[in-house]
Amino acid sequence: MEFTLRLQTSKTVITVFIFAFLILFSGKTLAANKTADNLARSVTIYRDAFGVPHIYGRTDESVVFGLMYAQSEDNFWQLEEDYINKLGRAAEVYGNARLAGDLMTRLFETSRRAQDEYKSLSPQMRKLCDAYAAGLNYYLERHPEVRPRLINRFEPWFVLITGAPQLASLGITTQEIRTLFKNLPAAPPPTPTPGESVEEGSNMWAISPQKSASGHAMLFINPHVGFFGGGQRYEAHLHSKQGLNISGFAMLGSPYIWSGHNEFLGWSHTNTGADSTDVFIETFDNPQNPLAYRYGNGYRNAVEWTDEIPVKNQEKTEMKRRF
Repeated sequence: MEFTLRLQTSKTVITVFIFAFLILFSGKTLAANKTADNLARSVTIYRDAFGVPHIYGRTDESVVFGLMYAQSEDNFWQLEEDYINKLGRAAEVYGNARLAGDLMTRLFETSRRAQDEYKSLSPQMRKLCDAYAAGLNYYLERHPEVRPRLINRFEPWFVLITGAPQLASLGITTQEIRTLFKNLPAAPPPTPTPGESVEEGSNMWAISPQKSASGHAMLFINPHVGFFGGGQRYEAHLHSKQGLNISGFAMLGSPYIWSGHNEFLGWSHTNTGADSTDVFIETFDNPQNPLAYRYGNGYRNAVEWTDEIPVKNQEKTEMKRRF
């Protein structure tokens, strides 16, 4: 009888907890939906003859919301694909063949750092991140015929994820990469299509008014990128009553203009091979402490953590990799 009473008490506690959780969760969901509805009512998207969206809103959050909605309308499949890779979750969709890339992404803890950065943002920047996620989620809510392959809800911190660097760009050799990912299939190198080079680059040209026939300054933006695959450019015009009035291109999946112009100036960016990262080879030679590596005349301890990476069509296994 005592055992039965405790079991019922436990059930009561669990039921109350679940009920309270559902109330809290429902409250947050309703608040998020109300915010999304308000943003949707505060923005208008016009498309010109070329299909380019011209997005007008009351606030900067309004146009961010509208930009992400428009991107989803045009190419949600690629947008989700890019975030599947950024989150290090490609193996959930493609299986073991993409596990090495997921491991590399998890190694640099890009998601954790993005979440930490979101928490430290100013209130205004958090509002923009929230509007970014709201625009994507509102599109999915209004288009139930669109079936995401993995990401059913976008989080505000997604936009802050920075991609993991390519190991080859850090001076790490192909053989070292194969050793690091032993027994795992490596991603094949990019295969150029006929007439296309695997080398990437870009350039821009600025002409002063004294050098132009019109007497006006000119900016030529020439990114060397493909029309398909990751890293697509997305042309748009953003205008808010808070003063934002810019045209140019965003990177698909991002809520701001990377290269473009406003009423006063233009800006661009180019790819370059700047030496911005140093790689160090550490020595682990302490049998009493496998995490200790040499530092000067002594040792320091490396940080160890456990991560779980789901893989499509594969049973749960534990794999250890030291980085």
